[in-house]
Amino acid sequence: MKENDVYSFYNEKVKILYSEIEARNNTLPVELLFEIHSAFDHLKRFHVDGEPEEHCADKAYSHLKRGMLDAFKLKLKYHNKNYEKLLKMKADLHLIDNGTFWSSLSNKRTTIVRLAREARQNEGMKDNEKAFEKWYQTSELIDQFESECFNTPKLQWAKKQYIFRFTKEIIIGLIVGVVGSAIVQYLFPGLFTFLIK
Repeated sequence: MKENDVYSFYNEKVKILYSEIEARNNTLPVELLFEIHSAFDHLKRFHVDGEPEEHCADKAYSHLKRGMLDAFKLKLKYHNKNYEKLLKMKADLHLIDNGTFWSSLSNKRTTIVRLAREARQNEGMKDNEKAFEKWYQTSELIDQFESECFNTPKLQWAKKQYIFRFTKEIIIGLIVGVVGSAIVQYLFPGLFTFLIK
């Protein structure tokens, strides 16, 4: 491996993913900074310390790969937080598209979790190529999920339906309470005065 290969990998793969992570919170997480710093420190050793180019490039490439794996995990972490917020949202997601939205959301979520688990297992078995393949699939599905499920006007509609239904239930409850009290008062006029005494 040559130094130029490291820069190409950085430019074509790492930079794209870490820019996405950075854009979410307008900060670059420390985990990624450490790996990028370490990678470029190895490249410095080729130019300044006179170490062999191939050795330095291999080490730098290894750090960038680890940084990418960290970035994929961070993307999943952010996705999980957004998913939790979606579930806690005061909206009836089962109403959207006659229930198909919830079904699709659940299926995609299950697939994301399965792919991420497989990616982590491949990392544990030191099969980085397979791990990267699974992480890329996970990343693409997260993008699709967030585009279709988080950024849809249908969520606003579901929130309005929830508020409407909740308000309607409160009003019906008040009406039933008032009517029930009136009926009891009519049928048993002395009941309340007896209870007060």
